[in-house]
Amino acid sequence: MLQQAPTPPTGPRATRTSVRTSERLTSSRLPSRGGIQKRNATPVRIDRDGDLVMGAVGSGSRGSGSGRGSAAGRGSTQGRRHDPLGTRSRPLKTGIDPSAIQKSVLRSMGSDEPVSRGARSSLRSVRGRGRGQDAREGLDRITIRGLKQSKAAGNPDGGVSDLIGFLERKATNPDAPAREAVKIKKSRLEGEILIISVRPEDTPKILRINRYMFAGVELSIQAAKPTPLENDADSETPNTVAVLKGVLSRRYNVESKLLDLSQLGSDPELVNIGMFSTTSRESKFFPALMKICDNIFTTAKEKEHAIASVSLANNALPSISSVTTLAQTFPAIKNLDLSNNEIKNLTSLDGWRWKFRKLDHLILTGNPIEAEVPDYKDNMLKWFPSLTTLNTIQIRSAEEIKAATSGGLPIPVLGPSFRDEASISETFVKQFFPAYDSDRASLVNGYYDAQSTFSLSINTSAPRAPAITDQKMPVWDEYIKKSRNLMKIEHLPARMSRLHTGTDSIRDALTTLPATRHPDLMAEPQKWCIECHTVPGLPDVTGQSVSGVGGLIVMVHGEFSEVDVSTGQATNSRSFDRTFVLGAGAGVGGIRVVCDTLVLRSYGGYEAWQPEGGEIGSSAPEQPQAQHQIIVPQGFAVPGPGKSEEQVHKEVLAVELSKATGMTLEYSGMCLEQSGWDLGNAASAFELAKPTLPPQAFMS
Repeated sequence: MLQQAPTPPTGPRATRTSVRTSERLTSSRLPSRGGIQKRNATPVRIDRDGDLVMGAVGSGSRGSGSGRGSAAGRGSTQGRRHDPLGTRSRPLKTGIDPSAIQKSVLRSMGSDEPVSRGARSSLRSVRGRGRGQDAREGLDRITIRGLKQSKAAGNPDGGVSDLIGFLERKATNPDAPAREAVKIKKSRLEGEILIISVRPEDTPKILRINRYMFAGVELSIQAAKPTPLENDADSETPNTVAVLKGVLSRRYNVESKLLDLSQLGSDPELVNIGMFSTTSRESKFFPALMKICDNIFTTAKEKEHAIASVSLANNALPSISSVTTLAQTFPAIKNLDLSNNEIKNLTSLDGWRWKFRKLDHLILTGNPIEAEVPDYKDNMLKWFPSLTTLNTIQIRSAEEIKAATSGGLPIPVLGPSFRDEASISETFVKQFFPAYDSDRASLVNGYYDAQSTFSLSINTSAPRAPAITDQKMPVWDEYIKKSRNLMKIEHLPARMSRLHTGTDSIRDALTTLPATRHPDLMAEPQKWCIECHTVPGLPDVTGQSVSGVGGLIVMVHGEFSEVDVSTGQATNSRSFDRTFVLGAGAGVGGIRVVCDTLVLRSYGGYEAWQPEGGEIGSSAPEQPQAQHQIIVPQGFAVPGPGKSEEQVHKEVLAVELSKATGMTLEYSGMCLEQSGWDLGNAASAFELAKPTLPPQAFMS
């Protein structure tokens, strides 16, 4: 039987409430059915669903899907199966305070040593963003049960915003000033429980409305009880540490050097302390476990000697994001078992790309990646150069492993090819880089003109030298805004604006880059690799030659240190690749820089260009290869009317072979044709046939 509703309130407060109610109803996809009915209350009018008919909605309501407790933003865990290592949709936070879990916590696995007070307090960093974080912010946590069974659960956000608005309205005294209104500071769903964080003075007000009716269901509202991992009391901390120590002790086989971390979700000790009961604690578990290992094995040598194999099988892992710290703690493991997880693609494994440089055996059976990425084996071979066995099947021989790990390549590393003309390139290189370090403005005036171009590109993905892989990543702030990396910059205006043309633009670009110091080319030639080749068909700035003029292309690979101008001290070291196209002009020595392309990358050392079987210093240009003087007919090896690019290319190769061998252009062409127009093969064929060649095959 319907009862007469009480007379609705009047005055400014009622007016504001009605307006907010109207806004709420028009912005929500589904109308809120959340009324209240307190036990033993005076009978009031109810609808056919048994809910109280509200004359107006309180001021604390929020629009559906837009509140702090929105399911769209926080992710509901209803119906989600238990997964111990991060299969939840919420991002995992893996940071750990470097001071957490001090070395005094344990000296060996299974130790019963007492825990120092400092270690007790530092363990709090393992706890994630639960009660410890709220306590530091001065907030109390409260749990609310019943939302999932309410009629509001069908709303787009799962009814979270409706429930938060309901709680704030009912906990606020209607006669209290606005500044004293109850506000829920944080909220999140964990399974069927909504956990909210409020100011301590608001806690009694929220608890007071326990057992109120919301959308057809009675709410259960209680102050949250801390779990063992969340308790800030010192007396609880040793127990938690003991559990983690016990897990490691039971799962470590000293004889086989195996750390078995499989099926962690069903480990009874971890389940008993609620390790996987919330996403927050779950996300902190593995980094904390690795931190304990770091304190047990304090050096890289100890880690490599103690742990050779790690199993992460049967953990429902969709990716390695939650266990990625394994690569930092045990980078030298030889065997890794990831079987029976939920890894679907290569992106799921990308965090371990180029890690585990000594990995010999990898197991990925029982993962969707086997069916969805049939050729994933090829990527594993590239990512792990020591890998010989994949899923118990040998995929690479010992000889191939030796070649992959020793740096050997199918084509041997040769010294640089420096084919200079009248020492033009050699003189240019010796003058350019000292001037670049000391006076860039004068350098631009001397070598660049109105048609010259300069561009800078940053390669942030290039591998670093092994000796510095443990150092912090380099910072590119001074360069990134000028970078013209065409692999990343796709918009034409951005590409054009970062191509500097003319002396003024190039001067502005170069002088704003950090100060540098390059190695002395004469004193440290091993740190340089310089190549030079002739290039035909450059534009003639004088306009006298329609077909263009000859020039040189100079490729320089090296390194430099950035310099702190105030102190003169070297700071960051970087590697670079710089390509110059040189042509005739009015610059220093009668040459001009037609094009200057600079590519910067993290410091990678200089061992890569050391010739196999040779000395490092052989890459310097001070000992150019012997060149034969030949006569090149006018128009030969340059573009012209009716001449294809292929023909020009073949003529250029013939000129190069003639300079190297002394043969005529005709015989060089025949030699190249028989060698498939491969210059290297043609040079080898010449050495074999040289004793049998007639005198007319050579220049007089």
